[in-house]
Amino acid sequence: MPRPVSAQATYLPGLDGVRALAVIAVLGYHLEVPFLRGGLLGVGMFFTLSGFLITFILLREWDEHGRIDLKRFWLRRARRLLPAVILLLLVVLVATVLVAPDDLGDRLVESAAAMLYISNWTTIASDTSYFVAFAGPGPLDHLWSLAVEEQFYVIWPLLFVGLLTPLRRHLARVVLITLGLAAASFVWMYVVAEPGFDNTRAYEGTDTRAGGLLLGVVLAMVWRPDRLRAKIADGARNVVDGLGVVALAVLTWLVVATDPFSLSLYRGGLLLLSVATLLLLAVAVHPASRVAALLGTAPLVWIGERSYGIYLWHLPVIAFTPVTVLPEQPVVLGAIQLALSVGLSALSWTFVEDPIRRHGLLGAIEYARSDGRTRTGGRWAAAPTPTLVGGSAAVAIVGVAILAMLPVVGGTARSSASAGVPPAIDPEPIADADPDAGVGLVDAVDETESDTAALAGDPETECDAVVHIGDSTSRGLFNENQLPDPEERIDARYAAVGVGEVANEVSPAQSVVETYNDEPNSDDRVADYMTREYDGCWVFALGMQDSANQAVGGVVELGDRIDILMEQIGDQPALWMTGLALEQDGPWSDPEIRKWNDAVTDACGRWPNMRVYDWRSEAQEDWYDADGIHFNAAGDVERAARIATALAVAFPAAADRPTDCLVRSEA
Repeated sequence: MPRPVSAQATYLPGLDGVRALAVIAVLGYHLEVPFLRGGLLGVGMFFTLSGFLITFILLREWDEHGRIDLKRFWLRRARRLLPAVILLLLVVLVATVLVAPDDLGDRLVESAAAMLYISNWTTIASDTSYFVAFAGPGPLDHLWSLAVEEQFYVIWPLLFVGLLTPLRRHLARVVLITLGLAAASFVWMYVVAEPGFDNTRAYEGTDTRAGGLLLGVVLAMVWRPDRLRAKIADGARNVVDGLGVVALAVLTWLVVATDPFSLSLYRGGLLLLSVATLLLLAVAVHPASRVAALLGTAPLVWIGERSYGIYLWHLPVIAFTPVTVLPEQPVVLGAIQLALSVGLSALSWTFVEDPIRRHGLLGAIEYARSDGRTRTGGRWAAAPTPTLVGGSAAVAIVGVAILAMLPVVGGTARSSASAGVPPAIDPEPIADADPDAGVGLVDAVDETESDTAALAGDPETECDAVVHIGDSTSRGLFNENQLPDPEERIDARYAAVGVGEVANEVSPAQSVVETYNDEPNSDDRVADYMTREYDGCWVFALGMQDSANQAVGGVVELGDRIDILMEQIGDQPALWMTGLALEQDGPWSDPEIRKWNDAVTDACGRWPNMRVYDWRSEAQEDWYDADGIHFNAAGDVERAARIATALAVAFPAAADRPTDCLVRSEA
């Protein structure tokens, strides 16, 4: 809560301290500070604070004038929120043109949604995951929260006036109605959230997140800061401060201990966060509280005043920083990104946000033309606020320079990607399925046309046809952008060991049971082939997504997932794979993929027609992308050759199948 422009307004510095804590938590989350994995909860703190502050402002006006000037209220909100976000969008668009022009279409759509304050719903409608972006976050991904708040700023004042008008003498009834709406929102969040790696709908929905805002509304109606006494008994003061300490402890625990993928976040976690924030706000606005005085210290107030700008700028700085910048020094990199984010927000506050919130856009321009004077009693008087035009231009130039230079310094800018899509890979397959082929098979590359298709000594396979089913880790195997040389792609490698037809059934985030972006899961894909009487071999390059789904609440055990597919294909040969991830934490980590490896090797003993290629024993770290999950071009070259050879080893044309379940590549 920056210091109010009006001298009659109540300034509560403790609220700036709460803002500071919230934005620090969010920064920690996006900067991937290990002990702040739950830092995304800082957004929930902002929501509850906003509900409290806005309703307090509306109640003050209602008490003083017996009415609420909604036009004036919305104008003040626009002055406070729009200038900074417009400046941000302009800077991001210009930087995108300079360093990532292929992303300009996406940025324009996102910018339009941001200006209309519907970013949360456009994200939900596009089935884009907020939680899974292997190529890094997009520079505007965080604007969903501003959309939720702005929708609240439009709807709640109308509803509040509608409730106050007939119930002006019965504020308690308004409180009960608001509590009922908040409860309904939290219950709806519980219903909407599902086991799985992605709950963007529950996390970003205005309906599911309204509960936190509405609890702040309730506090504003029952705990009026302007009616609290600064002098209270020592015992009462200790109680107030004790509650503040408890609230801080609970919030700290939530930020440190919360798993952002956990279903518990939506089934009590965000409710507990809102209640703890509510308690902290009650203490932060009490004039007798020592905790409030601590929250109102100068450093926290400074951060809190600029928290809106810090929130706006931090993600573009992170998103435009290439993964090649200081990969071995994350602390140094994080410090640089933090400094850039705070620096840009300070410039934005000084030259854009503060002048416009004080004078309005036209007033700020007139003020700038007056050489730094404000009109007082018909005369211009000196004022401390810097000029707008030159300052805005300076912020824009500095912002563009920073966001554009980061990729120049570190390499190519990373593009935002949705769940499971590896960076720098065109999502289009190399060939569409031939409808005349009956089961969607395409001819493999003719081995007679390739000088390097067959490696010396490669075995031949009994498999005349292969369906390759895989998640995003298989995308590069078929992709001409990742592997421009057709002889290095996996269809050519399959041809080298005698496969005549290859079907590419690879899609992002594919698993056996769960679905993503309305794509069929592996169960559906296999069923489709079996319905069309496919008879051939199978390569199941799965596991990364299945183990991740299971880690965050999946209800089908890993071994059962394998059995689901094996039961469908009957006695047809099937090659599965072990996996390796370089990440050690989170759903897509190596501890989780190890569980998949155990499950797939156990299943091999149950199915005589199944073999397991032990990719894990051959994989090398330098074949992986920076995310530690997907593969670079060198890795895909190796992976394509080794999978094809392992297929021939597992199911040879001129020899008996090996008796051991585990096979290795001879490539």
